[in-house]
Amino acid sequence: MGKVGLAAILTLSIATTPMMMNSISAKEATTSEQADQIRVVIFADLGSQYKAIQSTVTLTSASGFHIGVQGDPWLNASANQSVKFGLDAYAVKVLETTDTREVNGVVNRLQAMKEAPSVMMVRRQGVATYQIVLGDYVSAAEASKVRDRVTTDASLAAYYKKDKPVITGNLHLGAGSYGSEQQAAAVQQKILDAGMDAYIAITKTGGGLQFAVWVGQAADQAELNALRNQAAQKLPGMSLQPVDASQMGLLARDNVTVGYANGSEPIPQYSMSGPAGAKLWINGSSSGIKLSERSNRTYRGSFEISAYNNRLALVNELPLEQYLYSVVAMEVSPSWPAESLKAQAVAARTFALFQGNKFKIGQVVDTTQSQAYYGMDKEHPNTNAAVEATTGLVMKVGGKLIEPVYSSNSGGKTADSSEIWGNKTSYLVSVDSPDDVAEKGLPYWYRVMLSDNTTGYVREDQVKDSGRKTDAGLPIYTITTDGTNLREIPLIQADVKPVAIVNIGTEVVILDKTIQSNTMNWIRGPYTSDELVKAMSGKSKTPVGSSIARLEVSGRGPSDRVTEIKVNGQVFDVKNPDTLRSALNGLPSTRFDIEETGSYTILGANGETRTLASSNGKVQAATSKGNAALNPGSNLIMGGHGQVHVITGEALYRFIGTGNGHGVGMSQWGAKGLADQGYDYQSILQYYYKDINLVKE
Repeated sequence: MGKVGLAAILTLSIATTPMMMNSISAKEATTSEQADQIRVVIFADLGSQYKAIQSTVTLTSASGFHIGVQGDPWLNASANQSVKFGLDAYAVKVLETTDTREVNGVVNRLQAMKEAPSVMMVRRQGVATYQIVLGDYVSAAEASKVRDRVTTDASLAAYYKKDKPVITGNLHLGAGSYGSEQQAAAVQQKILDAGMDAYIAITKTGGGLQFAVWVGQAADQAELNALRNQAAQKLPGMSLQPVDASQMGLLARDNVTVGYANGSEPIPQYSMSGPAGAKLWINGSSSGIKLSERSNRTYRGSFEISAYNNRLALVNELPLEQYLYSVVAMEVSPSWPAESLKAQAVAARTFALFQGNKFKIGQVVDTTQSQAYYGMDKEHPNTNAAVEATTGLVMKVGGKLIEPVYSSNSGGKTADSSEIWGNKTSYLVSVDSPDDVAEKGLPYWYRVMLSDNTTGYVREDQVKDSGRKTDAGLPIYTITTDGTNLREIPLIQADVKPVAIVNIGTEVVILDKTIQSNTMNWIRGPYTSDELVKAMSGKSKTPVGSSIARLEVSGRGPSDRVTEIKVNGQVFDVKNPDTLRSALNGLPSTRFDIEETGSYTILGANGETRTLASSNGKVQAATSKGNAALNPGSNLIMGGHGQVHVITGEALYRFIGTGNGHGVGMSQWGAKGLADQGYDYQSILQYYYKDINLVKE
């Protein structure tokens, strides 16, 4: 373990006489055995179903935590001590060096290559030695690709003075087991000083904890044999036997990825080795356990670490009601009326229980693919009270749990399930919804045109009326502040470049006025043909082609949501209508209209319509002598009812819509609106989910 031994970092306990520390009790150490638990998958490779990959996880607790198997703590981590966990798997050892400048150079280059290097420390002949490692990987083949990539990198070649990067695996030779860490450390140091790699591996037998010494990290049997021959030369007289792969062990290392440059204390890292199905449990106290790789969030309950599809799998197991504390506070604002919070609590509880073991090693995941779950950090007394006031309550139809899907804002009307996913569900029907409460207090924006025909949005407090109008009767306003940004949509987007920056006194023509884009009403775009083709790629059975000349809505459902569009006259055949949101560059909902800037339709005196499209980058106009090109850039076309359309030489597409989310089931903003009107939570749920029964499980 290098200069800091296990005993200096962790308080070790023998399972037969466990030494509990701080505020952790024996009861809290086995929270995984409590009733009414839920398993939340945080990191795992579940294929197309869910994929969140992490090589190691770093856990810390203000009160410390237990490390072991279920119901049997092996070790106690100290209060506020960070500990890393991973799998004993394939990796790439890029470099071993005693020079921290070399470590810094290699780490910086690997990070520039989008790799995630770890730095481990050992001591050879009393000298700190650093090993730069990449991985873990699911196979030797995957590790081989990484090794070849870093080996051939020109910037790294200068660092490979003696040895080039090598693949390491999870096959080891055993140099005996010992009753104390000090005994094992002495044997480990002898092997390290001989120039070979050695690790202390914590195992458990009927007699209690054992500290084994494992030698090497061979990737296959041939390498293991070669390792044995090498050991026979460098360690004469030492008996080494292959480690039993059926035995679970925790291979300990000193991780100095953060502290190698300044000499700070290593972070202990444990790589779990053992048979398929082996599980390591991390049990904390009421103070929770912090997970660094999830934005330092702190979680209630326990963590289970295992291997799934040869990847690290991390599952948070905790009481269902405590899980809901976080979910309800994440899904809706704790400042909302209590009855809307209770409605959300019942919906979230029912949704979680409906999932069964949907995600194989857990019922739910911690993202909005299930329900937003951020641990203890986002809990609030108001939402906790809502959960407790509805403890155990779920929704059923015909004695079975329903799937109570919900979304942020339905845009004034919820969706029928058939117009989103293509299947009819009796309790998920379209109803009017008071979602406009989401717009309370928001500012209005003007869509304006500059003298050079540039169009964009400016907030109402940044312009004033000049009292004049254009010949067509459109108001002329002036900008009131230097450095005013014209935005693509009526919303400040810090990561989107403004279409123009104008100064005080600049005159603009007012085209229309709209409320700031929000979860109720929104505008997206304008998008070019190329941008939409890229977004649509792979989303339909039939490819859309290389360009879009015409994009139109060709089908709508009961709530006026778009169920079908046509691209260049051909149906865009998606798997289900909700796919249209991602296919059209991430629209908030499918309740939208399309505004096309490259063409417009005119109505003749004889009642016939005629569509004029831009040609060669110029807007076309109809005259008595045929079509004529207008000025390049944007032109304004005024409709018969005074509405103004911006027509450009290039075909651009804007989407003007309402609602946020799929729109099926309960609208969260609508639930707030109903609560504001005096509805209780039972009435809110019965409003959005038809013919349900509220049952206490």
